[in-house]
Amino acid sequence: MTTPEAPPGRDLRRLRLYTFFTVIGSGPLALFMAALFLAGNLNGTAVLPLAAGAFTGSVVFCTASLALQWHGQGPWRRRIFWSASVALLAVGVALEAGTGYLTAAWAGPAGLIAAEGVLLWTRPGRRSAALAGATAAAVGLAFLAEAAGLTDAPMVVTSVVLVPSVAVGIVCQLWHYRVAQELERARGLAAELAVAEERLRFAAELHDVQGGHLQAIMLKAQVARRFADTDPELAASEVRAVEELAREALRDMRAVVGGYRKTALADEIDSAARLLKSAGVQASVPDAAPQLDEDTERLLGLLVREATTNLIRHAEPTSADVSVVEIDAEVTVTVVNDGAREPAEGGNGLSMLARRFGEAGGSVEHTLDGDRWTIKGTLPKPAPRPRRPPQARGRRLRR
Repeated sequence: MTTPEAPPGRDLRRLRLYTFFTVIGSGPLALFMAALFLAGNLNGTAVLPLAAGAFTGSVVFCTASLALQWHGQGPWRRRIFWSASVALLAVGVALEAGTGYLTAAWAGPAGLIAAEGVLLWTRPGRRSAALAGATAAAVGLAFLAEAAGLTDAPMVVTSVVLVPSVAVGIVCQLWHYRVAQELERARGLAAELAVAEERLRFAAELHDVQGGHLQAIMLKAQVARRFADTDPELAASEVRAVEELAREALRDMRAVVGGYRKTALADEIDSAARLLKSAGVQASVPDAAPQLDEDTERLLGLLVREATTNLIRHAEPTSADVSVVEIDAEVTVTVVNDGAREPAEGGNGLSMLARRFGEAGGSVEHTLDGDRWTIKGTLPKPAPRPRRPPQARGRRLRR
């Protein structure tokens, strides 16, 4: 279980810092518990300082081995430190046992050694069994000490509880961080795939629009070149056709780039919901979009698309909210997300949106409040076309 450098996620950096201090801080905690138990042993006061020194060395070497493991260092130095820690723990236990009474001072360092041994010598799929084996070994040693008359039942119970608690706590902390790290990588990959899928969709749409135009232009140009000398009138007609096709292709390309082709508000909201879900963002979208005219839906759909792409590429969101509100003669689409980074400035996409909304009589606003980014687009609803009154049908008069 190696731990690479901290990824860019803000929450994961906090978890990494918390896990580091929890794991490395287990060493001083185990040493403090050992000192408390040794202080309560009133037998052999001349030997206890040596036992305390042995326990201290054991904790220091094991903590150093855990630190090397945290930074992903090679196993050889870790094995040397771990072996030295085991040896010093055995010396400390022997020195304290020589006083005639063995406390639970060895349990904290033993838990550290068990945790590092599990991480060092076992594979990820077998660590639960290794922890169970280390706990069984600690239980066996505690009962042997009681059978030899070196300790009593309370110390046996304390030792049995401390060893697996320290070992399992360290291993589970590292496992928890590893799982969070994998989830963060999966989330980043999902966001990248979502953006790549959107790019592929745009590329396919552009290909569909321009492929036919370019093919027709090429054929018309070949005909014009073939008849340039023999039939100038036909060649000129084909050149005019090429010009018209090129003009139409340019219009369609601008429509695709501007998001005006096949852009409906309901479709863009559904696409945004799928994209946010695939990126691991909790999304709240309206159940249904209002029925608007084609131009209004295109602009509002473009706003949803731009906001969704921006929040995935330029933020670290955990939640996003898309809302559509109709008030009087205006319709407003608002996209709000958290995890925004500073500085939050409007890019080319937002400038383009603001210009087009302005041309349609609306507006685009974007604000940053803490880490919450809000983009709101408002457009006037076009006045309904007046219905033509039904024409009165004259009756034929009979003469």
